[in-house]
Amino acid sequence: MTSPERGGPHLTVLELHDVIDLCNESAVEHDLRLLMPGGGMSVVIDIRTPLVTVSAVNLLLRLGRTAQARGTTLAVSAHHPSARRVFRITGLSRALRVAATPSGAAALTRGCAIPVPDADPARRPDRNEGAPSC
Repeated sequence: MTSPERGGPHLTVLELHDVIDLCNESAVEHDLRLLMPGGGMSVVIDIRTPLVTVSAVNLLLRLGRTAQARGTTLAVSAHHPSARRVFRITGLSRALRVAATPSGAAALTRGCAIPVPDADPARRPDRNEGAPSC
């Protein structure tokens, strides 16, 4: 389900390989809460699946509140464009600090910004996601 990976002295990356649904939501949340550090740390939830369900979004919102209460900064990396699209169209890409890569999400935890795509209608919306600038 999840596997922790150290991303640096103040960063923990938690990989999420399974699609979150009603059947596994509680177990995944339990595992992630146990692995989530506190006190000034940053956490990146690294979503490896192309499918982001309502259960996953709700889980991430709850984890974001938990992280904030613990003094931890939470960000999300979503490798697949379809996963990032879910966060973008729901308006949660900013609230959850979503980037395309774990390093991009880590940069968001440090206050870097992801460039907003220009207004060119021919432009693909996912092209620059995950490329934070500091």
